[in-house]
Amino acid sequence: MRNIKRTLLALACGVAMCGSAAAYNFNETIDGAWTDNSSIGTNKGVLIDYITPANVLFFAFFTYDADGNPIWLATSFVADNSVDTYTSIPVVTYTGGEFDAAGAPAQQAMGTVDINFACDQITMDFHPAEGTGLNDASFNLVRSLGLDPQRASECAVPVESCPVGTTVDGDNCKLPSSITGDMFLPYGKNYIIEGEVDVEEGATLTIDPGVTLVGSENQDVPNFLAVLPGGRIYANGTADLPITFTGPEPVVGSWAGLVLAGKSICNVGSADEPCAFEAVPTITYGGDEPEDSSGALRYVRILYAGQAVAPDEELNALTLLGVGSGTVIDHVQMDHGLDDGVEFFGGTVTGRYMVCSNMADDCFDIDQGFAGKLQFLLAYQGENDLFTGDPNGIEADNNKNNNDLLPRSHPMVSNITLVGSSAATAGEGLRLRRGVGGDFANLVVTGYNDHCLNLDDAGTFALGSASTQGELTMNHSFVGECDAGAFEDKDTDPYLVSSWYNVGAGNGQGDPMLSVFLPQAGSPVLSGGQTLSDPFFVPTTYRGAFSGPTDNWPAGWTVNLPE
Repeated sequence: MRNIKRTLLALACGVAMCGSAAAYNFNETIDGAWTDNSSIGTNKGVLIDYITPANVLFFAFFTYDADGNPIWLATSFVADNSVDTYTSIPVVTYTGGEFDAAGAPAQQAMGTVDINFACDQITMDFHPAEGTGLNDASFNLVRSLGLDPQRASECAVPVESCPVGTTVDGDNCKLPSSITGDMFLPYGKNYIIEGEVDVEEGATLTIDPGVTLVGSENQDVPNFLAVLPGGRIYANGTADLPITFTGPEPVVGSWAGLVLAGKSICNVGSADEPCAFEAVPTITYGGDEPEDSSGALRYVRILYAGQAVAPDEELNALTLLGVGSGTVIDHVQMDHGLDDGVEFFGGTVTGRYMVCSNMADDCFDIDQGFAGKLQFLLAYQGENDLFTGDPNGIEADNNKNNNDLLPRSHPMVSNITLVGSSAATAGEGLRLRRGVGGDFANLVVTGYNDHCLNLDDAGTFALGSASTQGELTMNHSFVGECDAGAFEDKDTDPYLVSSWYNVGAGNGQGDPMLSVFLPQAGSPVLSGGQTLSDPFFVPTTYRGAFSGPTDNWPAGWTVNLPE
């Protein structure tokens, strides 16, 4: 280990820091074991050692290679108390260098890691090198094994002046219309979004925990933030200090929203022309980089979005355009928007712990060849003064003009709870149409004014039959009680929706026994779950987004949900 640390120390001293100018007090109190508190599981973690004389942080992580052999991955870098984010730090493993023999171990590059320090939480995103057989992985690390806890709100130090690149706007700081290079937004100021603010290709916007970004009071222009292909946003909030995007007033549609555009797949472009965003055609996206990264959104709230950007074109709270799987979406809430909560226009992005609440239109909207993976989602329609005519929990399409256009929308979705609203006049739990495929498991849907489940369009029905689910599957799910009935069964359709659902393994129907959205003791959804067969998904034995009456993971960091 001593030889390994010496080798890494030399490596660290040659690595350039690439971080944001925020304060983090590096000292020996960071030493010890940090474990993952996200859905990956608490059996994952790292060992950290702060080497005081050299001001170097050493990380070690035990895992297995593609052949199942145990290996240690290690990294190190020079620390700086004015920097809290480090990107593209090399990760290596070692062979040789026996314990009782002379000589240094051989070093093999295994990838890179991006690391962010936020007081009592470390977020770490691992990007493997080609040929290693390892997968991308993201970790939310918290102190363990006797390390003293420290809440983020106790160690965040507010700034007193606007950061470089912004302009003073009263007590606030206004963002420029074009962000190039690296921009950091420290805690202690509100940041104004006026007009279209673009994070350009090659630029990085890093946002401190606890920061609030506010749409401008100037309503003559649509106010929104767009991360363009090749640009990145690192909005790593914490449960104690979430990052908030909101409007100038707590009014539905008082600002436009947040847009991320990437280089992953979409099916409305061509080899010569990228896909164009229907609401803002100057924003293009898509390509052939399914693992593309647009950065990270962790513990982020997006409130009161939906301002029109063109006639009859309101923005969603969160719009994801061809966003790749290298992007982290983890603990994100969309609330009180005028359009959809989140719409996936193509892309391969993955997401966990997403909350859509009080949305005027659909909660989770899928289109244009989306093939991402999603787990632990809540759609709670709740209250909104401007409900549309069909605020659906999930509205999933392939392509409205050509149901069979490739690549076909084929999401993988597990552990989602969909709860309709008595305040709405319509809306379905799941509307699967226009040739969408996909694999859905561990769903719970109830309380919608229309049907709980509906299949539409010939392109969708053609994917399966009354005796087989084909390319569109739903298993280990539970359909509850909706005003128009559980299923929209029509004699004119090729087969009954209920027949298709009942073919699925482990599907149930009846009263899910929810208290608002949490399952009560004795609920039938507390058992009967089975996870989709893919390493992304955390194994569960329950259906829906919650393991029981006390598993209220949205509590504390979200707003406008019932207690």
